[in-house]
Amino acid sequence: MRSCISAVFALFFLAGVSGGSPGIQTIVRRHITALGGIDKIHAVHSFVKHGWYHEGDLRLNDTYTAQMRPFYRVIGSPAHKLDSIHEGYDGSAWEYYPDPGIVVRTVAQAARTTRHSALFDDVLVDYRAHGTQLQYGGEQTYFGNPVYLIHVTLADGFHENVFLDRITYMIDGRAQLVPMHAYGQRYQTHDVYGDYRAEGGVMFPHTDKEIDGATGKVLDEGGVKRMEINPVLPIAMFSPPQWDRTPLQQLIQRLYDERDETSAVMATYRDFASLVDLKADATGDAIDFTGYQILKMGHPLTAVALLTQNVADHPHSARAHFGLGRALQAEGRSAEAKTEYGKALAIDPGYVRARTALDALK
Repeated sequence: MRSCISAVFALFFLAGVSGGSPGIQTIVRRHITALGGIDKIHAVHSFVKHGWYHEGDLRLNDTYTAQMRPFYRVIGSPAHKLDSIHEGYDGSAWEYYPDPGIVVRTVAQAARTTRHSALFDDVLVDYRAHGTQLQYGGEQTYFGNPVYLIHVTLADGFHENVFLDRITYMIDGRAQLVPMHAYGQRYQTHDVYGDYRAEGGVMFPHTDKEIDGATGKVLDEGGVKRMEINPVLPIAMFSPPQWDRTPLQQLIQRLYDERDETSAVMATYRDFASLVDLKADATGDAIDFTGYQILKMGHPLTAVALLTQNVADHPHSARAHFGLGRALQAEGRSAEAKTEYGKALAIDPGYVRARTALDALK
């Protein structure tokens, strides 16, 4: 995972560390020099990455990520705005799901994750201007490489550890605590970067892996096939797509937008009964999906109320019972969650997610 820098840089940096550990300002200065210098860093105002991504059984061999200063980011080709999942940041985080057709403006952990990934430069570049605090953590090894540990606190209070290579002064990786499924128990992961190459005069990592800190298992990994530096990008591409929504899509969008007021959500659900067949299978699946998104955003009471009604309207749906069980479990109502998982399995004995969830509660 070692960076590719010139022999001149390597000799300079090795000579610089021979007398002991440098201070945090020296480390940051050498990092910026290794990247290509602050002028070249600032000269990059936009880029597009074409690459690949693997996560479990998911294999994406043609990914698209675009970023533009100061904070704009989108994942997903603009050529497929309405028929593929994509997400972005245009000053606030959003996700788009073509099925059932909803734009989710995220909050809490989900929003923080997207916001942090929208940082145009790494956390050490112009850190003071961004309100970031750095604290030196000493010398370590990180996946076999000698590194400096830097404790980073972003302006929003998020903490992470950055591991800066003591030879190349590139960032070898990061470690942070993240919640399971955006609302569950927190666990530590490592992001490991490598294959640094110059793009537009600035060094960029071209491979990354997310590794479970407890087991060492690779959770996901990706890479860059090619980059475009300073393309002209329309600002509209960083915001969610616009389209004429069907009555069902209007319903689920309104339910999500009203998620912090349970009574408003249930009133909207009832009001749309004249426009939407609430007992149709497609409606049940869409409501289940929306309830899950509401749960992710930190509103379990609203999610439970909505998904309880969904079960009442779809008593023979294993998915509806599982969705309600998941929401009940998130609210700490484990006994009731077990009941709903059991009902889901009674309807569909092969429902793996319900079986896994039920077994985890035993």
